[in-house]
Amino acid sequence: MKRFFESALVFACSAGILFANTPPEYTVTRVPNPPSKFETKQIDGLDFLPDGRMAVCLPSGEIFFYDTKADQWQLFAEGLHNPLGLVAVSNSELIVSQRPEVTRVRDTNGDGKADDFEVVSDGFGMSGNYHEFHFTPVRDKDGAIYFALGTGSSGDGVRSIVRGKFDPRGRPGRMHASTPFRGCVMKVTPDGKTIPWSYGHRTPNGLGFDLKGNLFVTDNQGDWVGSSKLFHVKEGRFYGHAPSLTWKEGFKGAPLETDPEVLAKMRTRACVVFPHGTMANSPTQVLAITPEANFGPFTGQLLVGEMNKSRVMRILLEEIGGELQGACVPFIGGSPMPGGCNRLGWGPDGSLYVGHTKHTWAGSEGITRIEWGGELPFEAVSMNLTKTGFRFTFTKPVDREIAANPATWPFKRYYYQYHRKYGSPQIDLTPVPVEAIEISQDGKTVELALAELKAWHIHELTVAGLKAEDGTPLANTNFVYTLNRLLENTPPDPLQFGGSASRGGGGSEPAHLAKPIPVVDPAGTVYQAEDARRDGPALQTGNSGFTGRNYADFGTGEQSIEWVVKSEKAGEGKVMIRYALAGGGRPLDLVVNGEKVETLPFSDTGGWKSWGDLTRPVMLRKGDNRIALKTIGKTGGNIDHIQIVEP
Repeated sequence: MKRFFESALVFACSAGILFANTPPEYTVTRVPNPPSKFETKQIDGLDFLPDGRMAVCLPSGEIFFYDTKADQWQLFAEGLHNPLGLVAVSNSELIVSQRPEVTRVRDTNGDGKADDFEVVSDGFGMSGNYHEFHFTPVRDKDGAIYFALGTGSSGDGVRSIVRGKFDPRGRPGRMHASTPFRGCVMKVTPDGKTIPWSYGHRTPNGLGFDLKGNLFVTDNQGDWVGSSKLFHVKEGRFYGHAPSLTWKEGFKGAPLETDPEVLAKMRTRACVVFPHGTMANSPTQVLAITPEANFGPFTGQLLVGEMNKSRVMRILLEEIGGELQGACVPFIGGSPMPGGCNRLGWGPDGSLYVGHTKHTWAGSEGITRIEWGGELPFEAVSMNLTKTGFRFTFTKPVDREIAANPATWPFKRYYYQYHRKYGSPQIDLTPVPVEAIEISQDGKTVELALAELKAWHIHELTVAGLKAEDGTPLANTNFVYTLNRLLENTPPDPLQFGGSASRGGGGSEPAHLAKPIPVVDPAGTVYQAEDARRDGPALQTGNSGFTGRNYADFGTGEQSIEWVVKSEKAGEGKVMIRYALAGGGRPLDLVVNGEKVETLPFSDTGGWKSWGDLTRPVMLRKGDNRIALKTIGKTGGNIDHIQIVEP
């Protein structure tokens, strides 16, 4: 055991770092697109038939089969309504999630075309809202079917005629559940009954089982979801997104009028949290690495796709205190992998097939095949919690000199607040020094003792410069462990909620924000939208011409974006705001250090891809200054960055 009482900690802020590096032992190739008669080639469902053919569904309502050996496509069915997932039952039968129902689609006469469409389940409501997506059917070993229902969006209305009961208690909020079971994972029992299985989901675009039969679902950052998450789904549990409680038996009152502390006590924590902006913004399907998959030394682990980045992540889970928790790590990503990694499936040769989509958001289209060449990559096989820190096991012996240096292991910890607001900053962001390092005799296991382990916090590590004994660099270096429970003496859940039921804002403690990373250019200092604290505006990439990784898109309602700007002296400076706007003016209030400076008349720039700027003088104090833009009307424009000329 080598012990360090003092160490220089390499503390990398997560903002702006894209941890994605496909190991060189894996190759990514494109599969020919299905011959849809429509322009789109987006893939919203993907599975393999017992005979090895691939089945895919497209937003156009078509289902195609692909013979991977003959390289031939065949149209199987068409006319479905926005299908977002399918599972193969036999060579001639599929279960499909389409907008209004779960459908059994069959070829009964053997001509290769579907001729029988049977309703398996339509036991849920529809309000006509565009965002009420119906995601990914999966089947368990007993033949039960599970599917997931998205919530409606405040960016669209509710129709005068709805399917199912309308309950006004579920209508308020940025995302809502005014008809039955929106925001729920549903189960269709083998005898055909449809029942709600779990509650509290916002946009659950991805279900999947592990090899033990545990069911998992992903969810996307937004209101009530500080950052995107992976949940272990159990019957009757509530996972945090409030509106679906409208449909939970025994729940009284209106979800958005319920004290957030009550909701925080009800919710089940995520087993994995994906840091927004660096790991995943929109996680998708969950897929277990099976023994039949020819995909390296990772059998039993989960893969999760990601829409906003060209990435498939690996999930390293363990059971602590009777609940699952663990780490996520980037695995496959970067060029030539497209974005929009939406649906995953194992081909007959053990290769991974990925279906890509975008639906007007970030992403791509088509299908990629990821093949392992047989050589061992240098990766971490596992990350396990110990009483004092973490134990890593690698595929190859590590370089002992590098691994023995505490600067190789720069940990930080933080959490995301649970509140009605859209997303959350990283709170209590703190570096955590490594105090001791132990390397196993075979060089494959490294045990790290940290200065402190804190339950109910995320512990993130970006390994710095680690190589294998043979000189191979570690392929993927970012590890994010969701530490809910310690091995012993876990304190009670602190809930980490904020705001009030009526206002949805505030917090039970002040937020300690990561400082924005300034990008210095000849004109001054630039603070990008993605480095700001946002209360409402979503990070987007759909309109070109922005300068950072994203721009901030103001939605409807009371929203704001705020930067922390450091000035070496007090005095008058200038703030230049780069923005894009179409369809007329949308004023915003400029607020500096809590005081309104003026209402800025943001005018039309000529289109969402045409960027302009607006400059105003501001009084800055020495040290930290908070510069914010706040809505005064229904909405605002797209904000790229602000630029400061110091006084």
